[in-house]
Amino acid sequence: MSVSIGELIAQADAAMSPLGHAPSTRMQYRWAWSQFARFCSRDSIDEFSDEGVAAFVRFIAAEHRNGRMKEWKHKLLRKAALVLSEVARTGSYEWSLSRQAHPNDALNAVFRPVQEQFERWLQGQSLAVTTQNLYATVSRTALGWLPERGVKNVRSLSGSDVSAMVVFLGSRYQPGSMRTVVSALRVLCRFLEESGSSGLFRAVPALFVRRVTSVGVLPAESIAALTNSPDVTTPVGLRDRALLLLGARTGLRPVDIASLRLRDIDWTHALITLTQHKTGSVVTLPLLAEVGQAIADYLLNGRPVGGDDDHVFLRSHAPYVGLGPSDSLYWVASRAFARSGVITQNGTGRGFRVLRASFATRLLADGTPLPVIAGALGHRGIASAKHYLSADEMHMRECCLDFVGIEPKRSLS
Repeated sequence: MSVSIGELIAQADAAMSPLGHAPSTRMQYRWAWSQFARFCSRDSIDEFSDEGVAAFVRFIAAEHRNGRMKEWKHKLLRKAALVLSEVARTGSYEWSLSRQAHPNDALNAVFRPVQEQFERWLQGQSLAVTTQNLYATVSRTALGWLPERGVKNVRSLSGSDVSAMVVFLGSRYQPGSMRTVVSALRVLCRFLEESGSSGLFRAVPALFVRRVTSVGVLPAESIAALTNSPDVTTPVGLRDRALLLLGARTGLRPVDIASLRLRDIDWTHALITLTQHKTGSVVTLPLLAEVGQAIADYLLNGRPVGGDDDHVFLRSHAPYVGLGPSDSLYWVASRAFARSGVITQNGTGRGFRVLRASFATRLLADGTPLPVIAGALGHRGIASAKHYLSADEMHMRECCLDFVGIEPKRSLS
């Protein structure tokens, strides 16, 4: 049954009322819906359709890629369009469903099948799931850019297009990430060549310099200042302190902290057992008394009640669902850094990865063997844990050589 865009916006607005969004959030959605209506009116489209949503999503994605739209606005407009699509399809609105829109929605009808074929191909390449997801993300970004270069399909893709793609990706990613990005692009080109294209793989740079910086870590007193900075008289403060203590005392990755479920905590035996997002392996860690007390305080006095989400840590505003693994936890740590005035030894980093690096460095300084540290951090081998050696200044100084036997023959005047 067809419905006008204006009628659907009114239905979506009514469907959001029971969720308890803040008035400012409701106003943002109403503004975003008006932008969708204006986009459709340019083509004299009055009735809602999924094709209209797809065109709108592609348009705002292109605006964002070209720097004409900020990240927050792109996310808001995309989410608002998906809400309309859900209301049109189901007659209701469930926040957790529309949030999980498929990442390939922004690709056009030509390149989306290529992306989906590539993702299925990756599943048969004996790669870790996180590596598959990373390669798929880079591929999605690259394929989404091709129409802007005038490439109509992958059959017409040339080596010069691939070279231009490297330049484009370099504008989207940090220099330190480009080695991985180029590896992902090389894999995509190999897939395309197996599918019938030629001359693409050689257009990807064989080498890419990786800029390596020392790990930013904190001493014990700074960690204490961070973990004690939240206001524990508020529900948000109770949650943030538990999050910070969990990161500082276990070294868990932010994504694993955000994904922690109530069933993962064994209160009787004081253990935390979870499956790591990055490696897919199961890790069991001790639930230290300080951490357990902080989590218990949050569960009893700060965690929203009435929801059916079994994540340990939830949003502080409706809808009460689990935290996002990246943005949410970064801002928890960033606010703690700002409140406490703490700065890492090299002045870089304000997120949970600083807590992870500090945890690993503290173990090294205490003489803990690398295999044990790798196990505690959830690494598959000790090679990844070696990255933290550079931050152990005391033991690194012991490796320095003097000039005995190689003294300069004469001093410079």
